[in-house]
Amino acid sequence: MLTPERVLEYYFAIVIVVGGLSTLLGIKYTLQMWRSFPESKWIGRSFGMGLFVLVLASFIEAPFLFLPFRVPLAVAAGVSEETLKLLPLKIFRWAEKWEKWKLVVGTAFFLGLIEAMGYIAGIILLGQPLYLVGVRIVLVGMHTVWAVVTVGFLLTEKGLSRFKGLAFSIIAHTLYDIPPLAIADGVSGDAMLALSALSATFMLLTPIMAKRSTERTAELIPVKEEMEEESPEGFTSSP
Repeated sequence: MLTPERVLEYYFAIVIVVGGLSTLLGIKYTLQMWRSFPESKWIGRSFGMGLFVLVLASFIEAPFLFLPFRVPLAVAAGVSEETLKLLPLKIFRWAEKWEKWKLVVGTAFFLGLIEAMGYIAGIILLGQPLYLVGVRIVLVGMHTVWAVVTVGFLLTEKGLSRFKGLAFSIIAHTLYDIPPLAIADGVSGDAMLALSALSATFMLLTPIMAKRSTERTAELIPVKEEMEEESPEGFTSSP
């Protein structure tokens, strides 16, 4: 029988391979959409928002560290981080929708990048297995693609349909976090297998959702109106 610790090692391998490939496909759709929009000054604003979201989410998640069980922390992380990534929609409310899309996606990227840098430093300093660095790098892409899924539906759909991207991202994020935390709660190897398989399923679904979201986001591309100049009637080159 597989031990929970062994299953967790397999799970991290799934994250690197399956999650990595799924994320690359999701990033492909993201970049295609990104290049369809006009240039904008997004880096500074997105970096600041990413750092702010990380700090705010850390404060929200902190009380869950003191609970006797760790799984609720996964739920808190999924809900808080995927929701807070949308703050640019409120803070930069005057921006065009396509620019808001860019700012949300950029915020998610920097959130994941800053978070990954902190974890990678800890992995190296504590002498943990180096394959965990690969896990953290993949999560940077996941953070970004989950935001693409969320904001695309939110800006283009109506009614409750607007929130299906957010619901998907929260569930996918929560399931990603559960296996490493569940092991601290003493779950069995079989339970770890089931949780890992469920998380992997949502990893596979992520690029599909990203594709659907970016297809809808295409309607936000500004239309360039070409002004046709017509010569006035009766115009001649002679005086």
